[in-house]
Amino acid sequence: MNSAKRIYPKDSMTAQQRFDAAVRLETPDRVPLSLMLYYFAPVYAGVSMHQYMADPGTYASVMKKVWEEVGPWDIYYNIHPVSRLIYSYVLMMRTLWPGYELAEDEMAKVEEITYMNPEDYDSVIDGPELLGDTLFRLRMLGRFCKEAEGAGIASLATRMIIHLARQVRNWRKDFKWWREQGAAIQIGCQAEMPFDTFSQARNVLNFSMDLMRTPEKIGQASTRLAASYATFSVTVARLMGVPTVQCYCHRSSNSFISPKQFEELALPGLEVVVNRIVDAGMTPILHCDGDWLKNLPSMRRLPAGKVVLQLDGLTDIFRAKEVIGDRMCIFGDVPAALLAEGTPTEVGEYCHRLIEEVGKGGGFILAAGCEVPPNAKAECVRAMVDAVKKYGYYGERVSPPVAA
Repeated sequence: MNSAKRIYPKDSMTAQQRFDAAVRLETPDRVPLSLMLYYFAPVYAGVSMHQYMADPGTYASVMKKVWEEVGPWDIYYNIHPVSRLIYSYVLMMRTLWPGYELAEDEMAKVEEITYMNPEDYDSVIDGPELLGDTLFRLRMLGRFCKEAEGAGIASLATRMIIHLARQVRNWRKDFKWWREQGAAIQIGCQAEMPFDTFSQARNVLNFSMDLMRTPEKIGQASTRLAASYATFSVTVARLMGVPTVQCYCHRSSNSFISPKQFEELALPGLEVVVNRIVDAGMTPILHCDGDWLKNLPSMRRLPAGKVVLQLDGLTDIFRAKEVIGDRMCIFGDVPAALLAEGTPTEVGEYCHRLIEEVGKGGGFILAAGCEVPPNAKAECVRAMVDAVKKYGYYGERVSPPVAA
């Protein structure tokens, strides 16, 4: 159950009400703020990356410290993977962790290896639609994930259920604390989208060749897995008690494919996923890394007032507001470089511009471009918090004087 506690004394809405209003493209009491602090938090707290990622207790204490000393803010951007196996299932790339494959204070890294073969497209197309996405992931995990090596589908599925139960238990415990502070929870389930998983599984070069040689198979396979992807995501989100699904679209941008390829090959599956999540009464958050500006016109056919478009700095967020801000809630987009190298004044001024221009009329969530970088200045992150308090209240906007 969401807390009725307000984040700031002047607030007239809860954080959850504010988030929901922004998604519906309505004007809340003020602009909501979400902060993805996953790698910033341990650096700020002076805790080793290994201890932070491996121990849920350490993670919780670190995030509490950041909340109390840098915050508060509206939306808890929950990323913490309790299980390495679950992390691999979500990301679908080989991951290297601090304290395991890396030194204890290094950030986690991904290693892009080719683990999917061209014939695997046919296996997906000819395979079952029910649980298709889950079965595909389980079959692929053993090819790149150390925790899944040598395991058959049945034994791996059993192990996944155990790890998922652990993730649910820890996340729900974590969410309880955040809700007591008055924060809304951002993510009920998260996973890489099928089209983007294929790109990662084949690697950029091979996938680029596939787009030239067998584009129809990519499109068919992506759409084939879409319904199963949505069903699994909605089920997990319900278990977590958070009605949102964060869909990672890391390889569908114009940085990787053309607008025509997006519309013909990636969008049909994306449309199935979005509509099924919406039909389940949940909110899809499209995590759109890269430059998406030329894809936005075709995305207007997605349901209005139901979807969050999360940008990472490569898409012109001001143009995005013009192109699709009447259809989707815009989420972003303070640049990582500004948080790491700028001044609090510069950050505050940029946030002010975002609030005035992208936040005009509602439908906007202030955030960093994807993630607050680990080397961000704490005072610059605080400047984002201060900006929503100083500039974010819609009822306090001062209108320009009317000419006599």
